[in-house]
Amino acid sequence: MNCFPEPQLVQVSACNSFNTEVEAASALQIFAHTSGAVAGYVTLSNFNASGDTASISTDAAGTDIIATAEPDNSYTVFVPRLQNLYVFSEGGEVVVGQVCVNAAYTARP
Repeated sequence: MNCFPEPQLVQVSACNSFNTEVEAASALQIFAHTSGAVAGYVTLSNFNASGDTASISTDAAGTDIIATAEPDNSYTVFVPRLQNLYVFSEGGEVVVGQVCVNAAYTARP
């Protein structure tokens, strides 16, 4: 007889809008997951109202850029270990868009 519960697959789905003119040094945190190893897809949508390329990074300094999108475009990438996401403008102009995360992790009940 097994006394330990089976691990459960937990889905994480979130879409967060942004409207920022900050560059990488002041990147805006758009997503955070603090417990467990999460893997999944991240979609960056840069709306046509943007004046610059939008980028997302897994660190606040913008050194680990995982996706960029020109105005009126989007980009989807798989991230094997996802904890934090930061969005910023490549050249400091206003960028307007949305970041969607569809990920999963296992947890014990």
